[in-house]
Amino acid sequence: MGYLVLARKWRPQSFEDMTGQEHVVRTLANAIAQDRVAHAYLFCGPRGVGKTTAARLLAKALNCVNGPTATPCGKCAPCVEITAGTSVDVAEIDGASNNGVENVREIRENAKYLPQRDRNKIYIIDEVHMLSGAAFNALLKTLEEPPPHVKFIFATTEPHKLPDTILSRCQRHNFRRIPAARMLERLKQIAAAEKAALSDTALALIVRQAEGGMRDALSLLDQVLSAAGPGASDEAVAEALGAIDRTVVQGFAEGLVHRDPAALLRLVEDSHVKGVDLKRLAEEVALQLRHVLVTLATGAAPEELADAEQQAVRKLAAEADGAQLARLFDVVHGAVWDVGRAAQPRLALEMALLKAVQLAPAASIPELIARVEKLAGAGGLEPARKAAGAPGGRSAPAPFRV
Repeated sequence: MGYLVLARKWRPQSFEDMTGQEHVVRTLANAIAQDRVAHAYLFCGPRGVGKTTAARLLAKALNCVNGPTATPCGKCAPCVEITAGTSVDVAEIDGASNNGVENVREIRENAKYLPQRDRNKIYIIDEVHMLSGAAFNALLKTLEEPPPHVKFIFATTEPHKLPDTILSRCQRHNFRRIPAARMLERLKQIAAAEKAALSDTALALIVRQAEGGMRDALSLLDQVLSAAGPGASDEAVAEALGAIDRTVVQGFAEGLVHRDPAALLRLVEDSHVKGVDLKRLAEEVALQLRHVLVTLATGAAPEELADAEQQAVRKLAAEADGAQLARLFDVVHGAVWDVGRAAQPRLALEMALLKAVQLAPAASIPELIARVEKLAGAGGLEPARKAAGAPGGRSAPAPFRV
């Protein structure tokens, strides 16, 4: 048997295994337990968050020999065949390549007949927004009043492209991006099972690259293990992903907070020589400054960071001033657009960093008020008042009173 990629090997086989989609799982389980299963479902959300997986699990829950049940056995013929994608009564259709009205007419004709073996005949249409307008119109009547043995499950990343007539006939569930902390925890479990000795920093880098999609995270983990092996260092992981080393990003943040232009220019030179995308680098530095400011404001480092990164962020937050961090973030974040469009991105990034370093130290409003009051109490404001009163140091005449 050929190698099975991690995204398929670790695909959830039960509702309990679904990561970060508890609100959808709970609703589906309650609907099955209360015998309130709708005839059409619409699963919406970003790529790689479990829409098609949830559709298969719902199909297994409805057609399992022990069902309908929220905990299908996974061993009976319907469960095994649905997992393998070979069930005669569960049709998985790609909406991108089967988007014509003739394809929908075929579904309508086949839906009239009873299932060959299982309890329900289920149609899973992935990327349903790719269907043509005529195909949607042909589906309307069957979707509104399907035979009792037919269930429709639609999955899409772009629900706004679906006609309102289709949306009104489906029970809609919105899938969320998986929280970084949950994804990191899951990746630790999978890495341990695969005997991969990757650090928390390396796994956190994979989580950031995945941007909330578990499938993307597993694909990236597969790529890292193929490129650098199960004992890859943090630098090797960053190189395999084409990402920016987190120690370099932390170095930029420290150079900005400590007002060290020489260190910043050296880091820019090293990044330029290594061929790092400078626009992406500016984005990462701005994000790091955000982490430091959040840590300073809340007293806790962001959960999605690895332990070593949290320690570095907490240490830098203890050395920085909140007003200074806010101004540094404004300058660096504002430079992202300029660096991306500049003819010489390196020069644009260097000038933005030097500008940030040259900012005058910021003071809070209470500090400024205290300084003014101190000057007033010491008589430091009296000469200014006299000078503003009248030319030549003479006092201004008293105002006329009625």
